[in-house]
Amino acid sequence: MMKYFIYILSAIISITLVNAKEVELEVVTESWPPFIIPGEETSGIVTNSIREILKYADIDYAINIYPWSRAYHLAKTKPNILIYSIYKTKEREQYFHWFCPVYQSTPIRFYKLTSNQTNINSIDAIKSSILGVMRGDNSHEYLLSLGFKSGVNLDISSNENANLRKLIKGRVDAVIQSEESIKYRLNQLGANDVDITSGMALHQGQKAEHCMALGIKTTPELIEKVKKGFQKWQKNKSL
Repeated sequence: MMKYFIYILSAIISITLVNAKEVELEVVTESWPPFIIPGEETSGIVTNSIREILKYADIDYAINIYPWSRAYHLAKTKPNILIYSIYKTKEREQYFHWFCPVYQSTPIRFYKLTSNQTNINSIDAIKSSILGVMRGDNSHEYLLSLGFKSGVNLDISSNENANLRKLIKGRVDAVIQSEESIKYRLNQLGANDVDITSGMALHQGQKAEHCMALGIKTTPELIEKVKKGFQKWQKNKSL
């Protein structure tokens, strides 16, 4: 009986090791519908592009969804990890090998309940309100650089649905979303009848293209494979 048990255990370990070797690249991302939709198989507008690129690159990969701060930390510190969708900023540029764009620019705006009197058309006015933001994402980082402070005018959540619930309940004055995403999420929450108003775009004069990026510690061989896949995808996309 013991020999049988050891045999089965060895077989399981062998299968696990084989499967692990088959995955050359870990792909990390966040839930950002309709661009990135979690599920049994991650889907979405931008995810479709990522899958096409990696098919051209002939790379075995696995997509894992995490809170943004976790995904970003993994991609920044570990080898052979690709992250998407990520905006290319001066602060982030040094940590990654960049591939842009994988999808067109998507403006990110402030949104409030129409019944809320908060002015969301200028940064100075918005500073006197409370914003619901997601921990560690690009908007959070950018607002901190403008002098916003966590626990003062920034209310931090781990996901955007939590921010929207707070907005609907009046616990925050505004949230930061793309038009496509806020409509999708409100539908998910059964709150299509909630009357919202948009304000200024967060990154005035800056690109908001969707990019993918490989951590700086990624092996040269894998970087080259992804680069060639991206170039093939770009070429075929333009035909």
